[in-house]
Amino acid sequence: MKILFSFLTISLMSLAAFAHPGGPGVSNAKAAELSAHRIDRLVALGKIDATFLSRLDKLEVSVVSNQAPVFYKVIVSQTQPTQGSPLKLEISFDDDGKPLAFKVLPGGTVGPDFGWTAKDAVSLSENALHYVLENTSDAKVALFDKGLTSFVLTKGELNGQQVARGQMTSSLTAEKLNVYLTLDGTFISAEILP
Repeated sequence: MKILFSFLTISLMSLAAFAHPGGPGVSNAKAAELSAHRIDRLVALGKIDATFLSRLDKLEVSVVSNQAPVFYKVIVSQTQPTQGSPLKLEISFDDDGKPLAFKVLPGGTVGPDFGWTAKDAVSLSENALHYVLENTSDAKVALFDKGLTSFVLTKGELNGQQVARGQMTSSLTAEKLNVYLTLDGTFISAEILP
């Protein structure tokens, strides 16, 4: 009986140690960044089409309820095709960021390739999200870490140089965060827009 009591006590203490009373173990921005890693892995395993690497356009993060152990769902969209809907992938994570499941959503088609050169779209997205994860001590940036709802990757020009721009929105602010990278993924600058 003492052994059973000891076992139950240790088990309950272990569960309490892994609970997240102040919220999830990872942030919304981390769930988005983990999605980039997951896409890379799924392509390497041949489980999803490799076009997700080069044609990633958007990540949408949502917190779900009543679907335990699922806590986050991330919808990954490819670039918009000339007709129809873009190809989309849904990835679910628990509150610690552990990937639980994935599925390619029906009805989508592959969109155009923006011709990323030195790095693919997934790597550029991951690098832009790192800016948020590494700058949470800035109160304005922290809003995008905790409340990230979408991330959109575009190619543009900044000061005469071709760049990748990751634009983020958050449920905690009406502002937008732009992170600019060189096409090889090197950070250039960031700005928060009204």
